[in-house]
Amino acid sequence: NKSDVVIQSNFGYKLSGTYIKNFVDTRKTVIIVHGITGSRWESMKYADIYLDLGYNVLIYDSRYHGTSGGSDITLGYFEKYDLNNCVKWVKEKTPGGIIGVHGESMGAATALLQSNMNEKTKDVSFYVVDCPFSDLPELFIDKLNDEMKNHGALVAKAVVFYSSLIALFKAGFSVYAISPIKAIYNVKTPIMFVHGADDDLIPPEMSVDLYVHKKGPKYLYIAPNAGHAQAYLKNKAEYTNKVRDFLIKIHVEDDKTDINKPVKMY
Repeated sequence: NKSDVVIQSNFGYKLSGTYIKNFVDTRKTVIIVHGITGSRWESMKYADIYLDLGYNVLIYDSRYHGTSGGSDITLGYFEKYDLNNCVKWVKEKTPGGIIGVHGESMGAATALLQSNMNEKTKDVSFYVVDCPFSDLPELFIDKLNDEMKNHGALVAKAVVFYSSLIALFKAGFSVYAISPIKAIYNVKTPIMFVHGADDDLIPPEMSVDLYVHKKGPKYLYIAPNAGHAQAYLKNKAEYTNKVRDFLIKIHVEDDKTDINKPVKMY
């Protein structure tokens, strides 16, 4: 039972989404946020985890992706406000319900940046973030250092600084403002960090750093034999059970929930 939805951005464009109502009557909803160059349909690979646990699911195209509006990608900076509006949309649809956010890659970073905004409202009850980066300038500098081994760290830092100036001039945001590890410093909302052990795009150490830095309820799962954004695809059963364990640990679910008896959606 799905329906197309349109959610207004604060910046004049509209976000295209799809709302999937669970077969059972429920006031629990998870919002799934895709990664860069993806779309809402890429988010569907995670939907069964939550549908089987009795959640409604909202997926949407991030700005400048799919059929959503927006003139550029800002790697989480403006995307966090769009996610916040999606949270508000779910809150209006199911007042008093449980809201969760599951993000992948850039979507994971977006979720962590939005978690800082959520500290005031407490609308989101939990976050699951798969292969996030901890700090964008640090990631860029590390990648540039690998590619320019003969030029040194100063050149890499100069390139990132220049890139940030261009981003500020063209799109109105600074690369240095995109730092999930700083955003979650005072976040008390439970967060589950997931990362593929063999991720060579965003190193799994970044999720470990985020986990160590996070105060309050947290959970860490390093998925074996998985590259970037492949943790679920390579370890479906274990991944699903880890998410369920996390939700039980933070008392969003109880241990009577049987993930091995999924709700049939047909």
